[in-house]
Amino acid sequence: MKRTREAGAFDAPGWITCELADVPGVESVSYGVVRPGRHDPGGVPMIRAGDIADGAVDTSELARIAPDVHRQNRRTSLRADDLLVVLVGRIGDTAVAGPDNHDWNVARSVAVIRFTVAGLTHGIDMWIRWWLGTPRARDLLRVGSAGAEHATLPLADLKQLPLSVPPQHLRERILLTIDLAQRKTALNTKIAGRATELADAYFGRFAQGHARSGMHRPGVTVADVGQVIGGAPQAGRLDGDRALAWASPREVLNNRTVHLDRTAGITWAPCDMACPPGTLLIAPRPGEVRTVAAAMPIVPGRGMLAIRTGSEVDRMWLLHELRARSEELVATAQGEQARAMSRKAFSKFPLSWPPEEVRERFAGIAAPLHARALAALRENRALQELVVFEMTGDPTAKR
Repeated sequence: MKRTREAGAFDAPGWITCELADVPGVESVSYGVVRPGRHDPGGVPMIRAGDIADGAVDTSELARIAPDVHRQNRRTSLRADDLLVVLVGRIGDTAVAGPDNHDWNVARSVAVIRFTVAGLTHGIDMWIRWWLGTPRARDLLRVGSAGAEHATLPLADLKQLPLSVPPQHLRERILLTIDLAQRKTALNTKIAGRATELADAYFGRFAQGHARSGMHRPGVTVADVGQVIGGAPQAGRLDGDRALAWASPREVLNNRTVHLDRTAGITWAPCDMACPPGTLLIAPRPGEVRTVAAAMPIVPGRGMLAIRTGSEVDRMWLLHELRARSEELVATAQGEQARAMSRKAFSKFPLSWPPEEVRERFAGIAAPLHARALAALRENRALQELVVFEMTGDPTAKR
């Protein structure tokens, strides 16, 4: 086993620091298909970097490769419990292959870390997955990439990543904490989702009642109820600019809840470019337009739109109306396969806008549900910080 003494290695008694590929229990580290060829509708599913977000694989737009191509790339034919690591874009993001992903493959932009039976038994897979999310590991993975949206991590750099592993008795205790955190995180994510679904259901009832009443303002469009803002590409550092959270369309589309509370990318821009918390973010893909609410100051990425409303009452109604009319909103997208929003078309999109007292009654129900969802997501972030503290001794440590 090759040990490393690079700066920042953890020196606690009994801990070892070695390169990831040399950690006991790691069987192999490989990247995926280099030449996938044309999409084969009946072929083998292939997971790309963009399909991995929030710790899971989004299967809505999977590429498929011909069986012959798959057979030529058997080293990354997936097995359950393989760890998938993003090498391009959101470097270091991970997901775990499940039984449903058996015998799928991955693209060149994804690495597959495979473990021995002993490695799985002793939780090395879980340890590495969480270690990749620590500030120390993130900093090392970003070296040379400058935080660019399409930064690329060489496989050799992933293999050589210094990784600290505690003695077994301590690792077992920390892994128990990780397991509890994972289960609580899954529950919180479900709570956030159910709260949003309940708000959607109430919106449906209010919308139906409003439609039957015939009391609405005719000719109301998106531009009448909020300020529509175009997205911007990521920018490098300039004097006087600040580092701001930057959301890509893919992050909006793949976010597992209606609240976007973190992004992988940053952009350098004046502070007034950031949209405040509560801003609605809109991103398209073939067949739907997704709307989420920013849970922090954020700069929307190119190809998407943001809309600021003047009040929470208006924001609640608009959020749920846009969610309910996702398929209709596809007509406001443009470009190849409708993957970019048209600010002009979206601004003119007609809304069903009831009297203020109706919107206020709905907001009185929906706002507490959204507050509960946000509380669950905040607890998830606190749990992640707890795990990082357990693994490194300090949630901000760069070890």
